[in-house]
Amino acid sequence: MASVLVVCGAGASSTFLVHALRRQSEVRGIHHTFFPASISALTMPLIDVDVVMVSSHVADFFDQANAAAISIGATALQLPSLNFTPAGADIALNLLDSLTQTTTESGNHG
Repeated sequence: MASVLVVCGAGASSTFLVHALRRQSEVRGIHHTFFPASISALTMPLIDVDVVMVSSHVADFFDQANAAAISIGATALQLPSLNFTPAGADIALNLLDSLTQTTTESGNHG
């Protein structure tokens, strides 16, 4: 289970995406926790998240999100442009799952 912060410009888009992610996670039987946030959250110390997902329309803030994530031992993930539908949530979940599998695998071999 991962705790995931979903970052967008003002927080509205991330809220829509978080709702879709929660629904699709439930359908898939995945037990991740998702929280919406605006880019202003990146100016505060992050706590209790494993992954920071950055929406495509704020890709310019990815480096800032990555630095914030690294500072707490988390990982940043740049999302492609996607809709806030089940299909878009599935794309984001697939990326998240591949990221968490890679992180787990590299942790087991290190």
